[in-house]
Amino acid sequence: MDFSLSLFILIAMAGLVQKKLVCQTFGCRLNQYETEKMAAELRPFGFERVGDNESADLYLINTCTVTHRADRDCKAYIRKAAQKNPNARIVVAGCYVDYDPANVQSIEGVDAILLNVEKEAISKILPKRLPDLFDGEPDKNCSTMVTDFFERNRAWLKISDGCNQWCSFCIIPRVRGRLNHRPAKEIIAEINQLVEHNYKEVVLTGINIGYYYDKTGRMRTKNLAELCRLIFDNTDLHRLRLSSIESQTIGPDLLDVYSSANGRFCRHFHIPMQSGSSRILELMQRPYDRGAYIKRLKLVKETKPNTIIGADVIVGFPGESEDDFAETKSLAESGLLDYLHVFSYSDRKGTIADGIAEKVDSFTIRKRSAELNEVSNRIRKLALQRQIGQVLEVIPQHKTNENENCWGVADNFLKVKLPGIVDEESALVNVRVRIAHEDYVEGESVTISVAPKRQLTGV
Repeated sequence: MDFSLSLFILIAMAGLVQKKLVCQTFGCRLNQYETEKMAAELRPFGFERVGDNESADLYLINTCTVTHRADRDCKAYIRKAAQKNPNARIVVAGCYVDYDPANVQSIEGVDAILLNVEKEAISKILPKRLPDLFDGEPDKNCSTMVTDFFERNRAWLKISDGCNQWCSFCIIPRVRGRLNHRPAKEIIAEINQLVEHNYKEVVLTGINIGYYYDKTGRMRTKNLAELCRLIFDNTDLHRLRLSSIESQTIGPDLLDVYSSANGRFCRHFHIPMQSGSSRILELMQRPYDRGAYIKRLKLVKETKPNTIIGADVIVGFPGESEDDFAETKSLAESGLLDYLHVFSYSDRKGTIADGIAEKVDSFTIRKRSAELNEVSNRIRKLALQRQIGQVLEVIPQHKTNENENCWGVADNFLKVKLPGIVDEESALVNVRVRIAHEDYVEGESVTISVAPKRQLTGV
């Protein structure tokens, strides 16, 4: 039975009035997961998830506050939602709320805010704060497990939260708290639910997943490598991907699981660099230097052919000289990295870096950012050219009409233009690459493994 029809029947039986919910997520994959979890918690109250282009009764906006730009984007969306549908209720959650709750609450149109620690209790909190919108008892037979990611055919799964690292530029420990982990048993159960709902790929996410462990229950797990083994041994998940992982946590045990997973471990690592200068890394209070970072990249590349590695880089950290930037650029061009996420340094009140007087001027930051983005485009293109002749396993995206191309994501995270029409959006397509473009590859399909059809619109 179609999920939306099942939901309609359950709502009718419960006597609830069906309401429309729009969710908007800013920031990291952890936020993406938490948005889906909050939406699932609201499901028993009769909320139907709809797209951003539709009118809604409730807007749930999950925010980020890593940079000033993140704050600005969140504010702009809140105002846009309020103008688009003045009768809708707007709830703002997430890191921006934790960072500056008074400011968020004062934005015109905001009806309620949720701190990060309140997200899990959203089904108890919102009926009290917005009683007119929650006009009936929840349907106790409606599951609140995360079994569907709205309009997506890859799933994220939260395995941990918080961070103990306290980098000098970062506000995350303040807004997310100390490192904590979900029980392995709970993670396994949720992956099995996702597999039952036809998800082929799950991305493990958290603030600092490389420090994962679980000392509770039957599935005691000493590290991330053991968790990955448990997932492979106790689920039928087709492929597992790691989100961002710190270089110092990539040890021999994790690489051993990676090399022996028979294709179930995606050939893709995102390993934050932040700077290629050991001097700046020390000022950032990062737990590695340039040499240690390079060593980990080499180990990953040597473990499995055609592994794609990406990195975060911060440009314009206080005190960054031309020589420091040159070291970052040379590391980016070393052949060990395949793409960059470039961030302009942004002062965050309450961080150590905010108090460093030697700021880099905005013109220099923009110039250096442009240089690194050019490097990123170039090294990504080289990575794409290396795929010619290779067979990539691709999860397709939804094709919205017959005049548009069908796209997908390969196991090594590269964008693939699929040959022809893939009728089943949840199929796995093996593509032999023939042509490499600026930011994607294309080729001919070798095999297509079809699973039950899902109504999806993107990865």
